[in-house]
Amino acid sequence: MKVRVWKKDPRAKLPEKSTEQSVGYDLFALEEISIEPGEFTLIRTGLVIKAEPPYALFIFPRSSLFKNKGLIMPNSAGIIDFDYCGEEDEIKIPVVNLGKNRVVIKAYEKIAQAIFIKVGNPEIEEISEPPKKSSRGGFGSTGGYL
Repeated sequence: MKVRVWKKDPRAKLPEKSTEQSVGYDLFALEEISIEPGEFTLIRTGLVIKAEPPYALFIFPRSSLFKNKGLIMPNSAGIIDFDYCGEEDEIKIPVVNLGKNRVVIKAYEKIAQAIFIKVGNPEIEEISEPPKKSSRGGFGSTGGYL
């Protein structure tokens, strides 16, 4: 499988695997950015990535993003649709600074991981009653929520 990547900005760095056994490809900040406490911002990568079905592109935070910087991705993971690859599109990493201090992300610093996951597109069918008559307890029961 090949994934096509366009450097929308020539300064962009292509995704890289840190080791042969790494699951994710590191994504890098395009430029230095300062994030104030409580601030939300989008960190540019300068990349447009074209994933091909059935492997969809998901963006996850690096484990050190919060531990070392106090930053979180407010949506926990990003889903990049197959058709999000036009001239006006760009992979940007949403972050919120939960710390008490200003955080500086340097140009080319690792900020997220790109992971390709096989997905299906089943047909949705409406039914007139629950598929199972007995319940497991509703919201908050084992397996009832993420």
